[in-house]
Amino acid sequence: MGVAPKPFILEAIIIKDAELHIRLDKKDKEKIIALAKKSKLNISDYIVKSSVNAKIIVEADKSEYITELRRIGNNINQITRKVNQGIVKETNLLEVKQELNKLWLLLSS
Repeated sequence: MGVAPKPFILEAIIIKDAELHIRLDKKDKEKIIALAKKSKLNISDYIVKSSVNAKIIVEADKSEYITELRRIGNNINQITRKVNQGIVKETNLLEVKQELNKLWLLLSS
């Protein structure tokens, strides 16, 4: 009986043919270098992987906010209908609606 061979895994070779130059203060630079070392990645790979992960997190957060904004919008529409029906006598939601629209535009961009 022989020993089972170890699996052979080929890693993809990624050609990095673009550069990005940024300016930041020493404290931020040291923090990025330390985090890259801690994650056992070079600085370039660390920044790329971190930005991809951050985008995924932001998109997840956005979807929660968008759902909540839809609920708030539905509530505003219900209040508006009751005002138009004469059930509610006084209300001014114009400013609230404008602020919600601004927030919606920020989240949906």
